[in-house]
Amino acid sequence: MGAGIAWLGGAVLIGLAAWAVDRRRRAFADLATTPAAAVFAGRNEVKGRAWTAEPLISRRTETSCVWWRYTLEEEREHTRTVTSTDSQGHTHTRTETYRQWHKIDEASGVLDQLEVVDETGSVAVSLGGAHVEPRELFNDIFRNPDERGFLAKLFDFDSRTGRYREIERGIAVGDQLFVVGEALLDDQRGIPYLADALVSTRSEESRTQWLGVAVWFLVLLGVILAAAGSGVVLSPDEPALPTAWLPGVGAACFVLLVAWTVTLYNRLRLLAQGVGRSAALIDVQLKRRHDLVPALARVVAAHADHERSLLESLTAGRSDAAAQTAELRRVLAVAENYPELTADQSFLNLQHQLADTESRIAGSRTFHNDTVTLLRTLSTRFPGLLVARFVPDSGANLQAAAGFERTVPALTRAFA
Repeated sequence: MGAGIAWLGGAVLIGLAAWAVDRRRRAFADLATTPAAAVFAGRNEVKGRAWTAEPLISRRTETSCVWWRYTLEEEREHTRTVTSTDSQGHTHTRTETYRQWHKIDEASGVLDQLEVVDETGSVAVSLGGAHVEPRELFNDIFRNPDERGFLAKLFDFDSRTGRYREIERGIAVGDQLFVVGEALLDDQRGIPYLADALVSTRSEESRTQWLGVAVWFLVLLGVILAAAGSGVVLSPDEPALPTAWLPGVGAACFVLLVAWTVTLYNRLRLLAQGVGRSAALIDVQLKRRHDLVPALARVVAAHADHERSLLESLTAGRSDAAAQTAELRRVLAVAENYPELTADQSFLNLQHQLADTESRIAGSRTFHNDTVTLLRTLSTRFPGLLVARFVPDSGANLQAAAGFERTVPALTRAFA
């Protein structure tokens, strides 16, 4: 009886572990990738290449890095005494020899922050407090048999084997990164950056795939323990019959069904809320463009009095995205007729802000569509469609590119 209860308790603990692992998997799988130029307040997932204007040089491979760590280890030989008792109660003692690596030197370098660059632009990522998963830059084992002195060899004072191992790990400039973190606002520059982030050279797919395998393994193990525990509890004095396992299996399946339904409902609700938030992000960027275009028009009109009609056409207030784009093209076309204007600092500053805004609009729309796609995929396929009908706003629509054309290309970075 006691063993059966212990097994049932183990099944419960394993079920909780499976739920925790699946929650970690969903934290990545249910989060749409945010373009670097459209990072917003809250949790963001960004994919791109590592970049910095002033990289660090790693010790061993002299690689341009944003983060690196070098260790030198020495192999040493140790002995230990092992005592065991056989089935007849006899005690046996033996001496075992084993080898172990010991760290003898270490060095590292890390920047305060790096930039993650994709096709839309870049976003800063703080490395202070970040969980970094680097790739291996160098790994080599070499032997130096002459380092041990003659007396040490003769009297065996030295446990060193003469083998050494060098390992260098790092994140090089240009490495593909998967970053998940909370966006905060840089008070000095007024732009968002990611803090307390996971910065990994592993892909999202490899991470979620292995987590998914772990979930199914734990679920299967929990069902087996529940079946075995119920069999022992129901027939403690004789070998458990197959029918004695059924209550445990049935209870485990019922719990799994309830947990799956609740989890799926919560996933759909969170994705639906993400769609609303992404739509609000687009409105924020359109409002910013609405404020910037008249300012740019005023600078142009100051150099061209006969083009003041541009201001009149922009005083109608915030219009739709297509109208804003058309007016912006008209303003820039007029500006091309005044070479001295293109060198004006105010005009250049406004152009830079517009370029940034256009990238953020395109990025916000991409994030919105990716979130809608995740929601549609989950809610239109079995078994998600059974739960989606109870989730409000689960039928969100994609936003077309009409009216969101980017007028200025994004900045590029060199990774050579």
